Amino acid sequence: MLDDRARWNAKFLAGEAQSADPDPLLIGACSTLSPGRALDLAGGAGRHAIWLAQRNWNVTLSDISDEGLTIAARRASAAGVPLTLRRESAAETLAWANASEPFDLILVFWHLLRDSFNILPQALAPGGTLVYKTYTSDHRRFTEGHSLLYALAPSELSTVFPTLKTILYRESNGVAELLARSD
Repeated sequence: MLDDRARWNAKFLAGEAQSADPDPLLIGACSTLSPGRALDLAGGAGRHAIWLAQRNWNVTLSDISDEGLTIAARRASAAGVPLTLRRESAAETLAWANASEPFDLILVFWHLLRDSFNILPQALAPGGTLVYKTYTSDHRRFTEGHSLLYALAPSELSTVFPTLKTILYRESNGVAELLARSD
């Protein structure tokens, strides 16, 4: 089995995961926030990081894939916005983030960080926002045989950040969305 970096590099080289359009959850959650420091974990080709940078956020994009970060760097350059890129696992980025200045915004889209749920909120500044969207086991891809290793249990995301105040939680068709803030 391929390691995560090789697996994601192969996906990007095959043209997968290359949307340039930001997710509607990001737009709705962040359009009215004042810019600050943002961390896009497992941000791939940079669709969310670039959207934020275009709105004056100081964005760090972390991803394990060389190919994803190459696409993100090229897109950021074409858009004329700066991004700080980190090529490492989300766990490595969170270890770094928790040892540095906290972030006003942390994004996690389509990546399950179950092993980091307990430390993720520690990287948020007071009043900071977490935007998290990923699959649950109710999603068709998992009911049709994909490994449940990459899926939340239904309603699981609504309970995993007890130190954060939930602003929005919704779940539909096997996709969970959470918007939460630190005190």
